[in-house]
Amino acid sequence: MTALQRAMHGLGRRGAAKGLSRLALAGLFIALAVMAVMVWTPAALATGNAPPDITDRANMADMSSGAGPERPAANATSEAVARSVADSVVKTLADAIAARGVQPQDSRKLVLLLNSYEQGMGRVREITDTIERILAPADNNIALRVENLDSKRVSTPEYLNAFAALLALKYAGRTPALILTSDDDALDFLEKWHAALFPGVPVLFCGVNHYHDSLTTAIPQLSGVLSTFSARETAEAMLAMHPGTRHIHLVNDHTETGRAVAESMRKQLVGLPDGVQVHEFPPLPFDDLLSRLATLPQGAAVLLGVYFSDPTGYATTFEDMGERIAEATRVPVHCQVDFNLRGAVVGGKLSGASMQAEALGRMALRVLSGTRAADIPVQTEGVNRFLYRAPSLERWAISERLLPPESTVVDRPFSLYRAYRIQLNVLALLVASLASTIAVLAYMMRRRAASERQLRRLRNLLANTLDSMPSIIVGVSPDGLVTHWNHHAASATGLEATEATGRPLGEVFPRLERLKPLVIEALEDGQPKGGQRQLHPEGDTMRCEEVTVFPLVANGAHGAVIRVDDVTERERIREMMVQTEKMLTVGGLAAGMAHEINNPLGGILQAVQNMRRRVEPGRPDNETAAREAGLSLEQVRGYLKRREILRMLDDIAASGARAAHIVANMLDFSRKADGSFVAQDLHRLIENTLELAANDYDLKKLYDFRMLRIVRHYAPGLPPVPCLPTEVEQVLLNLFKNAAQALAAHPPADGAPPTLTIRTERHHNLVAVTVSDNGPGMPPEVRTRAFDPFYTTKPPGEGTGLGLSVSYFLITHNHGGSFALHTEPGKGAHFTFTLPLRQR
Repeated sequence: MTALQRAMHGLGRRGAAKGLSRLALAGLFIALAVMAVMVWTPAALATGNAPPDITDRANMADMSSGAGPERPAANATSEAVARSVADSVVKTLADAIAARGVQPQDSRKLVLLLNSYEQGMGRVREITDTIERILAPADNNIALRVENLDSKRVSTPEYLNAFAALLALKYAGRTPALILTSDDDALDFLEKWHAALFPGVPVLFCGVNHYHDSLTTAIPQLSGVLSTFSARETAEAMLAMHPGTRHIHLVNDHTETGRAVAESMRKQLVGLPDGVQVHEFPPLPFDDLLSRLATLPQGAAVLLGVYFSDPTGYATTFEDMGERIAEATRVPVHCQVDFNLRGAVVGGKLSGASMQAEALGRMALRVLSGTRAADIPVQTEGVNRFLYRAPSLERWAISERLLPPESTVVDRPFSLYRAYRIQLNVLALLVASLASTIAVLAYMMRRRAASERQLRRLRNLLANTLDSMPSIIVGVSPDGLVTHWNHHAASATGLEATEATGRPLGEVFPRLERLKPLVIEALEDGQPKGGQRQLHPEGDTMRCEEVTVFPLVANGAHGAVIRVDDVTERERIREMMVQTEKMLTVGGLAAGMAHEINNPLGGILQAVQNMRRRVEPGRPDNETAAREAGLSLEQVRGYLKRREILRMLDDIAASGARAAHIVANMLDFSRKADGSFVAQDLHRLIENTLELAANDYDLKKLYDFRMLRIVRHYAPGLPPVPCLPTEVEQVLLNLFKNAAQALAAHPPADGAPPTLTIRTERHHNLVAVTVSDNGPGMPPEVRTRAFDPFYTTKPPGEGTGLGLSVSYFLITHNHGGSFALHTEPGKGAHFTFTLPLRQR
């Protein structure tokens, strides 16, 4: 008894449910036997074990579709065997359909997804994943089952019959509530088998290229999403991106699907603008096609439809074929289907698996909710979208501004901001809100704390303010009684504020008694009265004071403030300046500047000294002032140390001392030479001049001598040189300033730091000094006139042309030496002058 007979016998004895179980096992065994025959036949031929009347069936798929060589007669025997088994399977299928029993108890709605191709193809995986995401089986009480026809590998009638038998056995116990299909082969399969396998079950499809109305005869409840191609829109977008394109080459394979896609593309591309021509390749082996694509000239572009296999039967995947086609060309390749958007392919308005699957999933939810499939129109438009690859756009220098509206760019390089833009924006907004809230709260707290502190320091505020001023400050009432008394007033009179307050001004400060009329005048006019000067003896010297009276009106109380400033030193400096100006000559301008600098320098040093005293321990006034401020003197000094204020005071004092030294150098330089030669240490003279030049900063020409790198090459054991020191300093200073100005205007071209090099050498009875820089140098026409009087390359108003000529005169005429210049453009300037060790 065969397995099928035993299954049927069991069906009669044990009932429909148990019989169907055995029938399923028997049918599965038969289906496996059929597939084993189909697989074993070519394998047997390869190993030499096949019967002599069975030949290779490796090209069966091509021959079934009309491609490939004519089938040998011996192959008929193997097909006859397959048909015989298939007929048995069909009979079993018919018996199984007739013997369907009661559906099992399962509240979930069974949805069958039938894919045309194998699950290993990217398109199939994408459709399956999208359908599962849209239907959400766990949330919508759906049982989703996936079957793959795998028609790209084998599509013979025997295989399709066996696959139908397998579906009948698998779903004999439970009929799906809805069937979903992807691509044409699955829908063609159901057109033949739907009535027998799944009568009355609605069918929804996607990815179908050649839909025809006769399908509704075989499948009454039918709708879905057509796979349309947007060749026209893709081509127009392609021409906008590549304006020089005049030839578009279409690439499709010559399968049934490829021919259908090619026909659709030809119709859409009729009448392209600017006379663009459309070309198609004849059926070629894949390697020949790649060779032809590699020879396409500039001004051409490729529009890829679908390509799966070539006329010789070579096939792999759509993705692999498209990527290799794009890699072989030297011109841009645009595509029609999303599975080709990889590698060097640019993109286009694509028919996408996920987009079609999304539309299919939404239709499926409507059908499962009660809508009849026949009432849902077949969707033909609105599924395709413009998609482009970012690396390909960059390769062909295509700006995203040229892309059609609503285009999507994929495969961009990873960007943290793009990946988490919403989260980062929300986080930034949250941080800003928190920062604003914290700032407002902090401001309110500071205001409240400031108000509380203000109540505590009102009594001390005025005294601290007055004590911080370097003047004698005395407040008086209209009756002449003392109301304010700072520590300078206390130091001048020997009376503390507590002793002087409330007493008559003439009693506590006798020399201010004569200021009462000025106080009354200021109170009456409401205007400050100043400029009063008075002298008073202090030991053996006479001090000069400047008095100013300010009217004071506060909280309804009237009075005045008397400020007394000791201007003795200022008057002395003023007198010295007046006397100095009378004695100035053209060469004495530096001395006047030195005296002008002494004025703020004295104030700085005096202020530093006073500030140091104000924070020194052991002084009662300092302790008192600190306590009145609510601090101890140690706390004040601790704060000053932590904030490095004490160090800053030391720096100010050091800078003041250095400024005094600079002033002394300027005074020495400004003195007129007395005409007598003095033996000088030449190296020390150079260093003094460098220090003087370091303090020369020209704001107009924006050069700073201190920015130069100084390189010294001093000859050891150099004897003292008899010379006029001020004149040699003048020569050196001219050379140093000229080098600094040249380097500031034209820094070294090689990126080296601006450098001034000074070299001293002894040659018998001469000492040579060379001053070099790495600046721009001089052209020959400038070098020949460098020592001419009034010749300068500087703009008008920036140079007199006398510096080098005067220096040349001082060295050659006054000292009996020589002066030479060596320079080339781009190689700096080298000035060398000599001084005799013995003067005439």
